[in-house]
Amino acid sequence: MLIAENVTKSYFTDGNENKVLKNVSLSISRGDFVCIIGRSGSGKTTLLNILATLLKPDTGRIMLENTDIGQLKETKLNSIRNKDFSIVFQFHQLLPYLTAMENVLLPFMNTIVPVTNQHKRWAKNALDRVGLKDKYDRLPGQLSGGEQQSVAIARAIVKFPKIIFADEPTGNLDKKTGNDIIKLLKELNDEGLTVIMVTHEHDFTAAATKIVEMEDGSIIKDYLT
Repeated sequence: MLIAENVTKSYFTDGNENKVLKNVSLSISRGDFVCIIGRSGSGKTTLLNILATLLKPDTGRIMLENTDIGQLKETKLNSIRNKDFSIVFQFHQLLPYLTAMENVLLPFMNTIVPVTNQHKRWAKNALDRVGLKDKYDRLPGQLSGGEQQSVAIARAIVKFPKIIFADEPTGNLDKKTGNDIIKLLKELNDEGLTVIMVTHEHDFTAAATKIVEMEDGSIIKDYLT
């Protein structure tokens, strides 16, 4: 479904090259729950961002269902991002002046088509799914950290994407709440959603079907669980 082939990425600071990814290759199948693990600075978040098309690799290519998406025009790439990909960050990225319902509806607000009653039903169903029924009208400041992250997940699933990319989605949460978020992602994965998650918590890899371990910009282990 999603393949990285010989991907490299470097950054330059004061004229010095920092090779963040070194000829990384990775194959992800539909329905996988992939955990990318490694120490800080190992390149795991950079790899996630390249897979999600938030960054472009210096060399190598990313294939989505046999299409080299690096060769696509920006309009087509934006269409894939909007339709097929959703991203959950460590910090929920909710707009503080919008309600939970309005935050979940955001993916439909950047198109020329007005938000419809169908969109609102999808948003309610997504919020119900993450355990936030009857909190549709709450502002982010009126929700706990775990509830805010649950709103972010509801926003990610409301458009029925093919892949969720999650960058340390539990990193700002306590252990119990983090476990609840992982359980929710696992339930979604069991229903067929492909999940690609960066985490530094080895305990959370129990939910994975595939573990990718990174060190110093390279994949040192890549195995099914």
